[in-house]
Amino acid sequence: ISYFLGVVPRTFVGALAVAMPTALINYVTSCSKYLTHQIARFTLAFYVTWCFSTFRRATKNVFGTQVGNFLLLLTCSQFHFMFYASRTLPNTFGMCCALMTMSHWFNRDWDGFLWWSGLGVLIFRSELMILLGPMLLMDIYYKKKDFRELINPGLQIAGILLIVCCSIDTYLWRYTIWPEAKVFYFNTWMNKSNEWGRMPFLWYFYSALPRVMLLGLPLAVAGILTERRVFNVTLPAIIFVALYSLLPHKEVRFILYVVPLLNIAAAFFMKKLWDKGILFRCAILGMLLANLLGCSVFLSASYHNYPGGSAMAAVHKYADCDQNTTVYIGNYAAQNGASRFGEECEAVFERRWNYIKTENLTISTIRGFDLLLVEPKEVTHYNPTHTVEEKFYGFSRIRLKPTPPFILTEKKEVLYLLRSKSMKKEKSTDCDSALIPLL
Repeated sequence: ISYFLGVVPRTFVGALAVAMPTALINYVTSCSKYLTHQIARFTLAFYVTWCFSTFRRATKNVFGTQVGNFLLLLTCSQFHFMFYASRTLPNTFGMCCALMTMSHWFNRDWDGFLWWSGLGVLIFRSELMILLGPMLLMDIYYKKKDFRELINPGLQIAGILLIVCCSIDTYLWRYTIWPEAKVFYFNTWMNKSNEWGRMPFLWYFYSALPRVMLLGLPLAVAGILTERRVFNVTLPAIIFVALYSLLPHKEVRFILYVVPLLNIAAAFFMKKLWDKGILFRCAILGMLLANLLGCSVFLSASYHNYPGGSAMAAVHKYADCDQNTTVYIGNYAAQNGASRFGEECEAVFERRWNYIKTENLTISTIRGFDLLLVEPKEVTHYNPTHTVEEKFYGFSRIRLKPTPPFILTEKKEVLYLLRSKSMKKEKSTDCDSALIPLL
């Protein structure tokens, strides 16, 4: 644990939910690290898909089958929801909890609402309280539910969840802790998250949501303005984005929870247009195709956004797995694909290979490593002791062209692989360097 603490401690609950089926499959099949990585990602994607399927069924119960079908088509034409569905982030587990909570809200199942909202808020992402809380407050205001009936079950559920969560995390972190409380204190109360970047107040509205929803956003706005039921359903999403915008540090993944609700508004308006005739149906199909085109552009950019995985695979070409080798993984590589699943020659017996990600090492210390994964601006520091073996390219920008292909993904040098001059240069035959971690 000491090598991979992170900025703030996160709960192990989600990791255990993914690890248990993954470990079982790994135990039965004895598959490689690369395949284990894919199984873990597939497991999480299965959870998100199951939760979204439940949410879609609840949507069909409230708004009808056509709206549910358009919701599915629209969501599948948008890149970011599917991209994050298999990413092992607290936000992805929070998305599962949000989808299930909203499903129970639609079905007026308050026990399910309390369990899933408690799981999401207390364990994974505390900011979900400003998305799921307004749903409960609206029903209390419209007298659909008596608040007094929720106090006792709510406290009991919160107590059970906290006991389970704190027990697991205290045991695994090796000190008494409630991770999400510590995260809330660090990011929100102390506002420390802004040290990782600041964005304008309206950034979610003019940048993040248009990219996430593509052409579904204007349809969602139209649906909200033309149907009261849709407005009531999406109001918590609007409140959430507005309040969350108060925090200066902003990322797309922080507001992904609102996309299913806004997509309901878009799907409702798509149904209205579909019923108007053939021209409107063609327009809807054209919109979905345009979304898929935008999705392909994002996919291309994402594909080139994680060169650390390629670089991590490449290091194994320069030494055999039974050869004593030290690998230094720089900050950029560690953040962009150089995961532990790529450590093909992990030190198990006699510590043959050591992969080091420790930050703030001195230049003289780093020069002692056999292989380095560093940024271009750092290469000159190691010229006396190392030689450049390979360069790796990452996404730079999207450029439009007047001729086919009309959209071009431009790349730039982002990582160098350096080999020590004192290291024997021999190509490995024991390690499969073709495996690149799925990111």
